[in-house]
Amino acid sequence: MVVEPRHVFCHLGHLSCLAVVLSGACIVKEVCYTDSDCLDNRVCNLGTGQCEYECSSDEQCGFSFACVDHTCEFSCDDVPLDCPLGMASICGAFCIDIYEASRKDATESSAGSDSSSAMSQAGVLPWYTSDSSKMNREVAEAACQAADKRLCTPSEWEVVCSGLDGLNYCYSNTYDPVVCNGIDTFCECDPYPHCYDTCGAEFHVMPTGSFAGCTNAFGIFDINGNVWEVVDSSDGLDHYRGGAYNCANSEKLHACSYDATWNPSAKGFRCCKSNDQAQE
Repeated sequence: MVVEPRHVFCHLGHLSCLAVVLSGACIVKEVCYTDSDCLDNRVCNLGTGQCEYECSSDEQCGFSFACVDHTCEFSCDDVPLDCPLGMASICGAFCIDIYEASRKDATESSAGSDSSSAMSQAGVLPWYTSDSSKMNREVAEAACQAADKRLCTPSEWEVVCSGLDGLNYCYSNTYDPVVCNGIDTFCECDPYPHCYDTCGAEFHVMPTGSFAGCTNAFGIFDINGNVWEVVDSSDGLDHYRGGAYNCANSEKLHACSYDATWNPSAKGFRCCKSNDQAQE
């Protein structure tokens, strides 16, 4: 007789688990959903649902990062790189676009249609879409490569967002609804920090660099809010960072540490350039 397995979801301590009951025996498989489910400097691999160390060697962290206690830590050099126009040097380690990526023919009122390569320019609508087939890791990587750049790694993106002080947002540890472009930007929510989506204001994407305070010491703009930014990854999933203008809970989703692996709308990107690329 063939006995069909029975799957039971349960919760053990800090981890969720999947129990498979077969012929009276129970096999419990722990499954993580966020990094907070994991212990001992491990992070959640969303592709497998397993807790893993972020790194075991410096090589796994990438250039300018070192593996310390299984965590990739950033090393800052005072000598800046000679980055291309529209990019900022991050501690002499790599270059990053100052502005969210845009098309060559983008204007203040149009995102344009020339998708040949990505640009970093102020005062134009960013390259974004809600269509996952037209904006994902592969599309963004191709646009960056066409500009002789590459997609930013998650570690690079988060270092630039949090700054050397490790802030929750590029501008502060505390959420401010008017500093960057979010759903609360055009609302009056006092005494609450955000309105979610109840204020009725016509929230919308804004031209790059429109919010002068949405920056930090690195000199980049709009890394929180405006449009989501897809980053490089190796787990088969698209990872979007920074939140967008239409996030119902901007306080949570705009945070530098928030990693969206679901399919948000208003998806965009920005490019990076390695040390050796910048010196060529």
